[in-house]
Amino acid sequence: MYSQHAILYVDDDQSICDFVKIIFKKNDIKDVTYASNGKKALSLYEKKTFDLVITDMLMPLMDGFELIEHIKKINSKQTFMMITGLESKDELIRAIELRVNYFIEKPIKPNKFMQVLNESFTLIEHKKEAELNKLLLNQYKKTIDATAIVSKADLKGNITYVNNKFSKISQYKQKELMGKNHRILRSNDMPQDTFVDMWKTISSKRVWTGTIKNNAKDGSTYIVDCVMVPLLDANQNIIEYMSIRHDITELELYKDDLKKQLDIAVSDIVDTQKEVVYTMGAIGETRSKETGNHVKRVAYYSYTLAILAGLGEEKAKLLKLASPMHDIGKVGIPDSILNKPGKLTFDEFEIMKTHAELGYDMLKNSKRDILKTSAIVAYEHHEQWDGSGYPRTLKGKEIHIYGRITAICDVFDALGADRCYKKAWNLERILDLLIEKKGKHFDPNLIDLFLANVDSFLKIRDKYKDEII
Repeated sequence: MYSQHAILYVDDDQSICDFVKIIFKKNDIKDVTYASNGKKALSLYEKKTFDLVITDMLMPLMDGFELIEHIKKINSKQTFMMITGLESKDELIRAIELRVNYFIEKPIKPNKFMQVLNESFTLIEHKKEAELNKLLLNQYKKTIDATAIVSKADLKGNITYVNNKFSKISQYKQKELMGKNHRILRSNDMPQDTFVDMWKTISSKRVWTGTIKNNAKDGSTYIVDCVMVPLLDANQNIIEYMSIRHDITELELYKDDLKKQLDIAVSDIVDTQKEVVYTMGAIGETRSKETGNHVKRVAYYSYTLAILAGLGEEKAKLLKLASPMHDIGKVGIPDSILNKPGKLTFDEFEIMKTHAELGYDMLKNSKRDILKTSAIVAYEHHEQWDGSGYPRTLKGKEIHIYGRITAICDVFDALGADRCYKKAWNLERILDLLIEKKGKHFDPNLIDLFLANVDSFLKIRDKYKDEII
């Protein structure tokens, strides 16, 4: 511990200095620089950083008081230990006024000297930790300010701080928002229950998360994904609230528009459900530069595997009609992510994963069997047998049989085709992966059925090959 700290020792009495050197050596304290007066010490201090300055009180040329005053102008947070004979009360008071941290009385006693030295090292470590925490906190603040929409509010909900991103999206200048309640931004489309729940949550010292619609200064609507955090003091009392938001306006409006379009479409497809399902299913694939034959192959694979699994003709046909919609949610994923060559970043993949829930949200309210089944497939075809899938981390038979079947069929076909982020795999490599992921990603019983009848699936693949343009 001692060897980690640099010490500047200042004393004009050579005998005391020699005695202190023995104490340092005995305790394996090596990084010590010595000076015989304050003037020399100050010159050394200007060239090197020291954790601790130990100085005699009275010295020629520049005494300990002057030295401390000069050093404090360079580094106001320096830790000091003063060696004193307690010559007068005035000198002691002056040392205290200079905020000397520790005192050692003459004659120096080794045990007492080491006790005080240990206390000073503990103080130094606490200061360093506090400085590091402050530095990290400032870095976190800068990072959040640069990437998110940030505001703070007092206990009444009145705004005390907004960053530039907040001002930009709300169209209000910072000075226009200071002291105003967040209600100034509230959209009439937001149910009052949302805000009741928010305040109940954060006032009980818990974090609230949710989606909020706000009105900008010009009356336009913007939508944010919001995290509200109560900030607490050392006694765990709430001192203010901080809100971190991300703009999801484009995505939410796109989802709403898609839902409206889908509702209109569904009302017009009473006699053409099968054709519409295939067409809508192909949308997600064509947006990611895939052919419509992918959804057709997945449909026939799913039907075949459902029959092999004993679902019966009626359910197998229903799955055949519904499975093309498994990736319909991709219509809500930005092209920059959907067609990105190479591996997605963590944040990009998190957005990509939302296509399962997007697809489900589009279809879940339908009363038609095909679309209800499509909703299940869209929602659960990325769940995994061992519970490591998404969006709900379902496990084993918690995953609907439709989702488990489609998962195998979708992966089998996708791996065998060229995609923007990869080349097609050969059959041997695909089958090896299915075996490897048996009981992990995929239902082990369904994998056994698939592998035992792989020729049937290969015939389907050959029959509905992608057209080479």
